[in-house]
Amino acid sequence: MLKGADIVLQCLRAEGVDLVFGYPGGAIMPLYDALEGSGVRHILTRHEQGAVFAAEGYARVTGKVGVAMATSGPGATNLVTGIADAKMDSVPLVCITGQVRTAMIGTDAFQETDVFGVTLSLTKWSRLVRTVDEIAEVIAEGFYWARSGRPGPVVIDIPTDLMKAKKEFSGPVKFTPPDKPAPVEAVSSITDTIVAMLQQAKKPVALVGAGAKLSGATDQLRQLLDGLNIPTFATVHGLGAVLPESPYYLGMVGMHGTRAANMALHETDLLLVFGARLDDRVTGDPTRFAPEAKIVHFEIDPAQLDRVRACELPVIGDLAETIPAFQAQLSKASLPDWNPWRAVACGPERAKLDLTGLAQPTIRFLDELFRRLPQDSVVIADVGQHQMWAAQRYQSSSPRGFITSGGLGAMGFALPAAVGVQLAKPETCVLCVSGDGGFQMNIQELATVHRLALPIKLVIVDNKYLGMVRQWQQLFYQRNYAETDLSDNPDFVEIAKAYKIHAWRLNEDALREYPVSDETGDLLESFLRSPEPELLVFDCHPEANVYPMVPAGAALSEMLFEEE
Repeated sequence: MLKGADIVLQCLRAEGVDLVFGYPGGAIMPLYDALEGSGVRHILTRHEQGAVFAAEGYARVTGKVGVAMATSGPGATNLVTGIADAKMDSVPLVCITGQVRTAMIGTDAFQETDVFGVTLSLTKWSRLVRTVDEIAEVIAEGFYWARSGRPGPVVIDIPTDLMKAKKEFSGPVKFTPPDKPAPVEAVSSITDTIVAMLQQAKKPVALVGAGAKLSGATDQLRQLLDGLNIPTFATVHGLGAVLPESPYYLGMVGMHGTRAANMALHETDLLLVFGARLDDRVTGDPTRFAPEAKIVHFEIDPAQLDRVRACELPVIGDLAETIPAFQAQLSKASLPDWNPWRAVACGPERAKLDLTGLAQPTIRFLDELFRRLPQDSVVIADVGQHQMWAAQRYQSSSPRGFITSGGLGAMGFALPAAVGVQLAKPETCVLCVSGDGGFQMNIQELATVHRLALPIKLVIVDNKYLGMVRQWQQLFYQRNYAETDLSDNPDFVEIAKAYKIHAWRLNEDALREYPVSDETGDLLESFLRSPEPELLVFDCHPEANVYPMVPAGAALSEMLFEEE
């Protein structure tokens, strides 16, 4: 006979889980009581939001399912932002929440919340467990849905009495998925059509999104792009899928994308989309997005098609299957000479305006920091101006080398996510870049960093404003800096010291000469190579802005630049 809590943990182990993140409480206490000797390591964060973001960081860098646990009521509701973030960014996540006793459900009992109802629109799949007999089946199915197709979050809500109840248990089970419907059209037929479209195209381009990473098809995609040799760019979640030194690669596209990428996308007559949602940060004004282009959309989730801009040809399926099929057909075909188009799209004139911000001390600082990073490092960016600077400047060759909250844009993401990344990659240099606003949203996770002695390198770009909001207020609201002033920030160096983490400060004056002085360079080297956690505060000019920038409602061709 086993208790329900023991069954939960045995099922987690059967799914390959050896690390979970959480925060205990009354309704989930039986599960915590069963942890010792279970083979599942629990990481205590200092807030449930920290736990779910840490589980996301672990999942994003490994591709495995991240697991977070919380108690009923406020414990469960504190997971909601992370669940929504995982849904938007296709992160495989299972959240296990305690619930009040079965007999008390619906009575407004202490710390009762309808977790199933609260998270219904934010999950791929969710279940309120009704009997101890179904625990094993529910967990097996939950993990299947978290991993399968387009990955995403799952919530499993378990009443506390079921975790205490005993039953005969013969072991974890496997979930048998439903039969997949037969494809409407054979992939070979579709790829023949794509080849024909390429043969007619004068200005083809490729857009790479997160799907290339999630499918594990990065190598196949790189081979395909090398063969096509057409101008290529990435969404913020596609960064690292294409080797940055590729001669056809134009960088990030969208609101803060490069001039070269945005102009090529605006002018193309054939757009190949590989695993990207085409959200508004990528498209700008959807009615003027790639206005002359036919779109071929490679996508695993049919629900993502035609949401913003209709595509002429959808290619439904896992990129690990559809890209090789496309490549096989392509190898038999002759393609036009696109050298004149490449010369324009990838030429130096297009890139010239993207270099105007290099004199900005913050960009110099990030360049100096990124240049010194050990190979295969992972950069985690929070949300705001520093996020876009980091995305623009960090040139990762690793598909999982740059991690951020993209679709939801959740401030406070980076610090706890870095905890999950460092635990997953203990020998890897993990650099966490935050702003002074976002850092304070989960600043308590410095305690987790210290307790676990995680050698995370923490950077705070401190401009004493909610920088991205302030930038919009400057440009579009006549400098009415309403409630974005953070000039009363605490001393982050002293706060870090209170958590027994070594910290120091660098100001813009140290970056005004270029290349930087030997002293500054040595400090940055020492910071990155320390075996201990370190925090560096960089004092950024309060009115430094991120450029290029596509204003809301504008076309990608209507970028603003610093000189304007």
